[in-house]
Amino acid sequence: MKIQRLYFILTGLILFNMIFGPLVRATDSGLACPDWPLCHGKFVPEWTFHIFMEVGHRFYSGFLGLIVLFGFINILRDADLRAQFLLPATLSMIFLISQVILGALTVTKLLHPTTVNLHLLNAILLLLTCLLIGLLAKEKKATEFIFQVKANYLFILLLVGIIYQIFLGGKVSSNYAGLACPDFPTCYGTFFPELSGTIRYQMEHRWFGYIVALLVYGTASYAIFEIENKQVKKYLKIACYLITIQILLGAFNVIYQLPKLLTGVHTLNAVATLLVCFIASFYHFRTPRIQK
Repeated sequence: MKIQRLYFILTGLILFNMIFGPLVRATDSGLACPDWPLCHGKFVPEWTFHIFMEVGHRFYSGFLGLIVLFGFINILRDADLRAQFLLPATLSMIFLISQVILGALTVTKLLHPTTVNLHLLNAILLLLTCLLIGLLAKEKKATEFIFQVKANYLFILLLVGIIYQIFLGGKVSSNYAGLACPDFPTCYGTFFPELSGTIRYQMEHRWFGYIVALLVYGTASYAIFEIENKQVKKYLKIACYLITIQILLGAFNVIYQLPKLLTGVHTLNAVATLLVCFIASFYHFRTPRIQK
């Protein structure tokens, strides 16, 4: 199905943008252009590395926006697609518009932590909405989407936990708290330092990361023993590998003093973990209706 391919490709492109954005910040390019939507009053400014990163992110995000709009128009024009995907497609447009507004505010508010974090959170919602459309299109009976009763709350808690952990990671970055603790797994030699200044952001992110890891491992263990759906088990097993890698990436970021590429990969892997758990939840929640 064309709509399936379109939204799966779009999901991949947005996922790439999830590492592009953090790299803009990691290279201190976020305010290379002090104005918006132009850059130093020009659509195509004089290029430096920092301007290339900032303007490149803008152009790429604009390209993604056109694809989201294209998909939305195609769904509106087709009665069958409109009946199945109107709600998530409309949400994708809402998240797109809010993402543009938040992107502008991120520049005009001089990288204020609140706008930066909301910009990241909104990007995640746009990503999940596009992935949902692709998954629904993949299923032949996308309109027959109902919810199982068993373990619903566990899967919802898992997704909310990962999204909140990514949000906490954004707070660490936007408040420049990545090196608030120079050691790992302790902070200045203790597991429970005084939560003052930027140390609070760093330790909140670490502690909640351990909780999320336990949620991933626990949900996967539950699925192995209690859930029959092989797709759910497969994707949760992948999530276990990804969350283990994520802990290692977090440790290496501290130990090696925040290498730029490694910080981007850390964010990318976090979002990949979320996507895998989202797909597992999708297959858990979806079950065919019994035909009478």
